[in-house]
Amino acid sequence: MKNIIAILLFLFCFNTLRAQEGSLVCLHGFFRSYKCMIPIGNTFKKEGLDVYLWDYQSRKETIETHADNLVEVLKVVAKQKPGEPIHFLTHSFGGIIVRAAMNHPECPEEAKFGKAILLAPPNRGARLAKRVHKCPAIRWFFGKKAGRQLLDYDEEAMNSIGNFPSTKDVMVIAGSKGSRLSAFFVRGPNDGKVRVDETHLPTPHEHRVLYVSHNWIMTSRETIQISKEFILESDPVIYTSNP
Repeated sequence: MKNIIAILLFLFCFNTLRAQEGSLVCLHGFFRSYKCMIPIGNTFKKEGLDVYLWDYQSRKETIETHADNLVEVLKVVAKQKPGEPIHFLTHSFGGIIVRAAMNHPECPEEAKFGKAILLAPPNRGARLAKRVHKCPAIRWFFGKKAGRQLLDYDEEAMNSIGNFPSTKDVMVIAGSKGSRLSAFFVRGPNDGKVRVDETHLPTPHEHRVLYVSHNWIMTSRETIQISKEFILESDPVIYTSNP
């Protein structure tokens, strides 16, 4: 219960402005916090969107449990603005949680419309993780729940988590500014943690590649501008529930 209450507070009073365009829920990545999404969240707050920063303890639960908790958040958001789309902006692991939530039986319909931007998501797993996943220290550090899933899941397992419905417009923004370490362990363009080709979804989506690193892609000015244009470029689809 305490966890749900903390989730509903969103740890930041971003929902002070009411907006006709719907709501935007931001999810940080693994080992991160809501604070890393503040700059990009502020951009959309200034545009009049209700922005929610969801803070969750990434290492403490599995992907499925995180998705269960996110769905409870989405129910609250949908109740506040019924019939209006819920947009998403995620970093890394956050995009995987949203994919799982989209396929949850209790996911509100409002969340299945509108836009979703995934920044550097390991949609097909991460080869770098596979190279180090047997290291005892790494496995201890990542934990036995979501971290273990990230270390062990291959592309097939990642696909089984679920995908976005056709009613959701999705953009993936990948980074290509790798590091010396990632160049040693991983061949091909990467952001230091995830290869560019590992960010692709098996379902239709727009895909962009920027010369930014995994850790800083959410604060990049170019990322923020592209995200702003994508979410605000056209009127969102409005969901109308059956009477």
